[in-house]
Amino acid sequence: MKATVSFGRIGGIPVGAHWSALVIVLLLGELLALNVLPDMAPGHSPFTYLLVGAAGAAVFVLSLLAHEVAHAMVARHAGLGVRSITLWLLGGVSELVDQPQRPGTEIRIALVGPAVSLGLAGVFGVGSWAATATGAPALASAVLLWLATVNLMLGIFNLLPGTPLDGGRVVHGLVWRFTGSRERATRAAGGAGQFLGALVAGLGVLLLLNGRLDGLWLVLVGWFLTGAAAGERVQGITAERLAGLTAGDVMRREPYFAPGWWTVAALVDHLLGPGAPPVEAFPVIDFHGRPTGWITLTDLARVPLDARPSKAVRDVARPLRPNGVVGVDEPALEVLRRPIDPAGLVVTGPDGRAVGVIGLDDVRRVVELQALRAGVAPTR
Repeated sequence: MKATVSFGRIGGIPVGAHWSALVIVLLLGELLALNVLPDMAPGHSPFTYLLVGAAGAAVFVLSLLAHEVAHAMVARHAGLGVRSITLWLLGGVSELVDQPQRPGTEIRIALVGPAVSLGLAGVFGVGSWAATATGAPALASAVLLWLATVNLMLGIFNLLPGTPLDGGRVVHGLVWRFTGSRERATRAAGGAGQFLGALVAGLGVLLLLNGRLDGLWLVLVGWFLTGAAAGERVQGITAERLAGLTAGDVMRREPYFAPGWWTVAALVDHLLGPGAPPVEAFPVIDFHGRPTGWITLTDLARVPLDARPSKAVRDVARPLRPNGVVGVDEPALEVLRRPIDPAGLVVTGPDGRAVGVIGLDDVRRVVELQALRAGVAPTR
């Protein structure tokens, strides 16, 4: 999941938030300012409620961040790299560079987040009690009690047994431990997450049918859960089947490369001939075989007929992404972490010459071939 807004770094780890987290924080802040605080501590101005509500929402964001930082710190202690932390609708995601190699490690990393949330719920709860006992303003006691409640809900919710929640990672670790199969564990945890999401969405629909508008929130959460669980299931199984392979094992060998020094007219004539490649987009190379860009049939068609004899292919090609080239010996798992252009990722040899292309279809083909070798069901 990609961050929409960046918050900087913590301990060298990039931290950001997905748009869904920002929306939820705004909704919770509005709920706190317009409904919760006026009921728990009446008699203040709307501006005061908005100010305290915004402060409460900000502290809640810090609570979410503490939850995820705890995951990241335990992962680092276990020797795993952490690529980023992203807050989202259901809490957050700590993206690891490497996956845990033992079920126990995965379970410890998963449990520490809810433990922090539940611990914060206790701290805020005690703070609310102390504020009331010492005669502090009712607004302070109210916002502390709200923070205790939402952190308690966050901790309990994340323990539900289905990915992408922490409880789903516990399920993954337990199934992995007892069966010895990470793929079976991924299927079990992903399936549980999809069932859980459907259950939550179904409950939301029932509430809506009974006139409860808060059911819309449950439908949204259930939809996110189901989609995220399905995505993690496929991505997890794909990653497991690509483990140990290199880009050279996945690439399509002998693809078509468009010579950048050709004229557009020469390339069009070739593509209209009997030996034309059956693709719509292809990389462009220079005279030494190094990738310089990519081009589509549509790009060629946009060049006016009278300009084609004098226009070089390299002049109308699109530039490659900064990470659009992979070395032949790079781990195949790196392919999953890179955006792939329609022409695919260009694979280069030690001398920098293009030797192959990796497209989404190539990845799927290798994944299914690995399934055939292992005698397991496909990912779809």
